[in-house]
Amino acid sequence: MKKTIYNEPLWYKEWRDLGFECVNGPKVISLDIKQKNEHFQNLKKQHDLLIRKAKKIKNLQTYFQSYQLDNNEILCLADFILNAFFFVSEFPKHHMQEELIQKFTHFDTKELREDTLKFIDFQNDYIESIRKLSIDNEAKLDLIETLYHPDKMIHGLFEIFKQFQEIYQSIDYNPMLFNCTHNINQDDLNQFFGHIGLKIDETPISIYPTFVNYNKLILMVEDYHYILLIGAGLENTALTSYHESRSEQQKLEYFLKVLSDKSKFEILTLLKKKSMYGHELAKAMNLKTPTISYHMDALLDGDFIRIRKENNRIYYSLNEAEIEHMIQYLHQKLLKE
Repeated sequence: MKKTIYNEPLWYKEWRDLGFECVNGPKVISLDIKQKNEHFQNLKKQHDLLIRKAKKIKNLQTYFQSYQLDNNEILCLADFILNAFFFVSEFPKHHMQEELIQKFTHFDTKELREDTLKFIDFQNDYIESIRKLSIDNEAKLDLIETLYHPDKMIHGLFEIFKQFQEIYQSIDYNPMLFNCTHNINQDDLNQFFGHIGLKIDETPISIYPTFVNYNKLILMVEDYHYILLIGAGLENTALTSYHESRSEQQKLEYFLKVLSDKSKFEILTLLKKKSMYGHELAKAMNLKTPTISYHMDALLDGDFIRIRKENNRIYYSLNEAEIEHMIQYLHQKLLKE
């Protein structure tokens, strides 16, 4: 495995998650970190300061409010835009604006419109399709604005990203916070990927620290590239111990949350029939591949699926043992004395 270790976050992902947490709050399920040392407490204080400053930025609600459309779960409007630019998998913090503008100059905004139409289950009439959605009127107006003025919405999002960049600079965080990526060894990576069923091969992996997700471990799986985000507050053992760090009750709560989500439940029922790869699932569910990737990341996070690589494709299958374990645990909690 060819791995590249960075000493700065994957900035577009960092800022997307920062905006999402400012509007919707932190994820309910994360690593159950019981560290009480001074470093971890200082890190939490800096994280809370970051959130307080970022919340003062205008238009966060427009881009990062989480809502659900009728046909499948959508995180927020920022995801429409980032999914349309999904090829922008990495870019540096420095000269970010210039690099993005160069990419946007040659971008056909019709692609963003097409993605948005797919998400709203377009039926011949833009306005009527949006009117039928079970979201508030503000969110409907934001979707209409995206359809008719995509360039304006794109630049609005990255104006927020610029302000996020300035906030990171203003809090003057210690670069030593990101030492969490310095001591990763091959054995730990082997064990981590082995747990989820993915064999180590020649697929490149990029490993980044993350500040906003300081107590989380996030794996992003793409067909030709893996991205691993390691929270700045995690200990070196996180790669080999994170699956055991959640209590049974936390796992059950996450399991029930997954089952209550229409799209994730449908994915599990499809995988019951056979193993499938990302594009195959996207076609079966009439979704974009990046949206499928989001759902698969959530299912991997709960340990409900296994992955394997075959002929440069990532195949997903049910982790039947974990699902059966959760069902038995639920049975014990509700039906046994």
